[in-house]
Amino acid sequence: MQKFIAPRVLTVNGKPSPCKCTDSIVCEYCTQANLILWEKKENPEKEIQDKIIADLKASGVRKTARLLKVRPSTIISWIKTGNIPSGYIENLKSVSRT
Repeated sequence: MQKFIAPRVLTVNGKPSPCKCTDSIVCEYCTQANLILWEKKENPEKEIQDKIIADLKASGVRKTARLLKVRPSTIISWIKTGNIPSGYIENLKSVSRT
């Protein structure tokens, strides 16, 4: 666990998070920041999927379904579950860039 990391990673109400670490104790804010960083390192594809899902919502379900040649209900289920099959991730990346 890293100490004094919370102000660099977390924000509270738009301001850097406070840090209450001492030489022997890691504060709750730094513990939370360390857990967030660990989760991002463990699941880097999750951040990519979240961005793709946001693009799906912005571009529209039916339009994306037509481009991928799938049913709109399939796209809706991807959005609800937050999981996109790996075979479609590359296709969605190319579609969202255009």
